[in-house]
Amino acid sequence: MTNFVDQLRLAERAKEDVYFARIDRELIDALHQHEHIDKRVRPGNTQRLTQPDTTAKQIVATEARQEADK
Repeated sequence: MTNFVDQLRLAERAKEDVYFARIDRELIDALHQHEHIDKRVRPGNTQRLTQPDTTAKQIVATEARQEADK
C-alpha cells in the first residue's frame, strides 16, 4: 500500500513541476518581449543598464547646484 501512496505523491509532484515550468517559461518569454520593446522605444537605455550609479550622481550634483544658486 505504501508504494501506491508514494506513486500518487510523485504523480502529483510531477504535475506541479510541469505546471510551474510552463508558468516560468511564459514569464521568461514576457520578460524577453519587454526587453525587445524597451530597446526599440528607448535605444539610449544601455547606459543606464551598464552604469546605474550615474543617475544617482547626477541627482546629487543637480541638487547641490540648486542649493548653491539659492
